[in-house]
Amino acid sequence: MDSEALKILFVGRDEHFAHAAGEVLRETGGLLEKTDFEHVAAALSANSFSAILFEPTTPNAAGLFQITSLTFQAPQLPVIVVGSIHDEGFAVETSNAGAQGYLARETFEPHLLRRTIRCSIERQIERVALVKEKENYYGIFDHLIEGIFRTTPDGQYVMANIALAHIYGYNSPADLIANITDIAHSLYVEPGRRGEFVELMQGNDIITGFESQIYRKDKTVIWISENCRAVRDAEGKVIYYEGTVEDITERKYAEEQIRRTTAELSRSREELRAKNQVMEENLRMAREIQLTMLPQQYPTFPMEVPLEQSAFQFVHRYHSAEAVSGDFFAVSALSDDETGVLICDVTGHGIRAALVTAMIRALAEELKPCAADPGFFLRKLNSDLFNILKTTGSPMLTTAFYFVANWRTGVMRFANAGHPKPLLVRRVENSVTPLSNASGHGQPALGLFDDPPYETTEVQIAPGDLIMLFTDGLYEVQGANEELYSQQRLMLDVKTLIAKPVSQLFDELLETVRAFSVSHEFEDDVCLVGMDFVQKPK
Repeated sequence: MDSEALKILFVGRDEHFAHAAGEVLRETGGLLEKTDFEHVAAALSANSFSAILFEPTTPNAAGLFQITSLTFQAPQLPVIVVGSIHDEGFAVETSNAGAQGYLARETFEPHLLRRTIRCSIERQIERVALVKEKENYYGIFDHLIEGIFRTTPDGQYVMANIALAHIYGYNSPADLIANITDIAHSLYVEPGRRGEFVELMQGNDIITGFESQIYRKDKTVIWISENCRAVRDAEGKVIYYEGTVEDITERKYAEEQIRRTTAELSRSREELRAKNQVMEENLRMAREIQLTMLPQQYPTFPMEVPLEQSAFQFVHRYHSAEAVSGDFFAVSALSDDETGVLICDVTGHGIRAALVTAMIRALAEELKPCAADPGFFLRKLNSDLFNILKTTGSPMLTTAFYFVANWRTGVMRFANAGHPKPLLVRRVENSVTPLSNASGHGQPALGLFDDPPYETTEVQIAPGDLIMLFTDGLYEVQGANEELYSQQRLMLDVKTLIAKPVSQLFDELLETVRAFSVSHEFEDDVCLVGMDFVQKPK
């Protein structure tokens, strides 16, 4: 957005700053009008402005209240606070009060003013659009076909929509909340089913497709499928559960009918065999297409150097449990210095999962302009995927991990959407550690919720380090005596191979896991991606 024709309202008493800001705006055809806080309403009603530059009277709670007041008086305009560079705590709080930007008088420069105004206007446009979108969402909340709920951990409803009330046979959400005060005993047909639900939530925080028989208000029995997540406070204590409910009674009856007709279908084996041959051929073609979606060659850093001299060098291993896979990864050059690496895992394997990976690949390509910020990238990817999958009425769990690494600075930024934590292998220190979010809290998988925040975490890497990404098929393997190959065991095996070249390390690691498995094969899709920080090219 250009600075031309921008009209800015300065609210404050700093004549020197107002004069300097006005000169900057006039250079590009803009205009600055000055007033004080008491006359803001009159100034806003008399003229149309692009943004507000506001100098609070004091950098305290009263100043924050003034900021909030301005956002209420002019909800469409971004508020940019002018303050001191020394009021760091106040500067942080201004965004919570509604400000879109903060300018320090001591570091005032024309280009900073222009950039702050431009960015604030863009953020305000995005915020207003988001508010409108949320208003539209809550407007249709009670008219969705799918039931939506929120319950306390001890089994009481605190929120429900009309669809859920009708699924359970009640006239309204209020009627449902008033009558079902103990979910464990009033709702579920099978004793202990609520306990199983709570146990799963405590262990995973997210469950999908939790199918149960329940009593409606008139005591008739139906089947439901629940998708739910646990919402916790800062100390990790569960505040409430929220999710969706689908009436799957007809589907269950249909499944029973299918079971009764299985004998008849057995008489058509020859016809089915012919159809299977066609399907296998289609799956073979689908597999070939899917493999072409994976990186065929890797970028070099810098771009002009030969592959063997690249600062970052990449290796991958890819194994499908079926003809097509639900695993996907991508490696791209964001600039001459930075690379972006994405890995994702769609629940299950086969055609359905493969279709979702194809959608993710297309969405990731469209989102390349915002790929430098991992948290924002996953947030946008989640939003697009959620909007596509919600129309199907059957969300799919998709985990993802995305990082951006700069070979020149050694800075790596990453964000995690419910994916297994990659390993940071530091050969110089002979250490293998998982990459955890700075907050230490897990974040939801993609496509389940509308707009969950994704945290960007930064870590320093150096030549000799290896970033190892993988899907859960690598370690969710059962050995003898029903022993499971754990992530902890994976770290120990990687450490024993730490001195080997990445390709050899990966091959030997896969053989180690296969040897551990009872079947000596992987039961799930496996994707293994490594970024080796080899050197800093001259």
